[in-house]
Amino acid sequence: MIRKDFFNEGVLLDVSVFGGNVSDSSIVAVEVSYAEDKHDMAIITYAGFPASSITGYVGLPVYISLGNNSANKKAFYGYVAYVDAGAYSRMGSVNNSLIQEAKIVCMGTSYEMKTIGNTIYKNTTISKLVKTLAKKYNASYSVPNNDFVIPVISQQNQSDWELLVTEVNKFGYRVTATSSHINVYDPFSGYFHNQPITELESPGRAAGKNRKPGSILEFKGTFGDVTPYGNSHNYDINTLDKRGKTITSSTSALAGTRLGKKVKNRFTHSISTQSQSKAHLNQMTKGYKLNSFPYYAEVTVAGISTPVPGSLVLVKNYDSRFDGYWIVESVEHSINTDHYITKLCIKTDSTIDVAGTFINEPQYKKPPKSNLIQARWVTEKEMAYVY
Repeated sequence: MIRKDFFNEGVLLDVSVFGGNVSDSSIVAVEVSYAEDKHDMAIITYAGFPASSITGYVGLPVYISLGNNSANKKAFYGYVAYVDAGAYSRMGSVNNSLIQEAKIVCMGTSYEMKTIGNTIYKNTTISKLVKTLAKKYNASYSVPNNDFVIPVISQQNQSDWELLVTEVNKFGYRVTATSSHINVYDPFSGYFHNQPITELESPGRAAGKNRKPGSILEFKGTFGDVTPYGNSHNYDINTLDKRGKTITSSTSALAGTRLGKKVKNRFTHSISTQSQSKAHLNQMTKGYKLNSFPYYAEVTVAGISTPVPGSLVLVKNYDSRFDGYWIVESVEHSINTDHYITKLCIKTDSTIDVAGTFINEPQYKKPPKSNLIQARWVTEKEMAYVY
């Protein structure tokens, strides 16, 4: 059974599989992950699992709550997607079961959006698309107030989730679906800036001593003009207007994250494309800009529950130019009988050479919780936040 870990603050953990009949005392590990443009995921590992229960767990609703303390708990709402069970005759029985280990693999509430379909949306906006999908799945939503009208969106052999990710990414936006809430946001905006900033601190020469939540255990970063994970390019995007005249829109005229001194762009690429209007071209240009992150890092820290995709972390105590503010791309919490650790993927376009110019608009609004109604997660209350 999972106990409190060896850090200064123990982990608070609650796991509920509604309709399941296996005791929580058999749980030996829990992993929960949140990421931009991906389904929330959770894996619950049991030591000993009745064979008679395996197929019955598929599709069951799941709720997980975790946190360093009661003030910063994070929730996972979802469903069992599949059960990964292992029976090894040489190992005998565990908890009176010949299934020695079973991993219950769960997907978040956006799992409901995986059905493939074909639909045409005409003369719509991103906010209208999100509103339509939120209504379809009984979800609340948050979305930027972008009034650019998209003439046609063609959903061909795509799931609603794939469609949503594809369309918001064209605008440079990101999307998550934690709880029964679709959250679309601009990673360069101040949307998350009014939320607590998580400090990730290198223990320096005192490694292994006095660790606390957020203490860095491993840091692996890539920094450069072109890396496996990002780049620092500028783009001149060209199209022809109705008269055959070339119109150009450049990313160099757009601001970055403003988290520090902007990393210089070594290359300027000239790209030709088809665009319906100057407004469309400008929107495409912004989309290219919002995908430019030349600094990227994978960080393992002593377990901390505050970071979420899109939020800011502050890297400290490396005495480097990359100390400073980074944007969270993904978070994975791993809890077992021995420890609680958090793995983060973070990115930035800035160095600490210049202090960040923070904007706190638009304001982040905490989404409502989910309610379980007839074995389906739905939003506790309606929330339509167009900002």
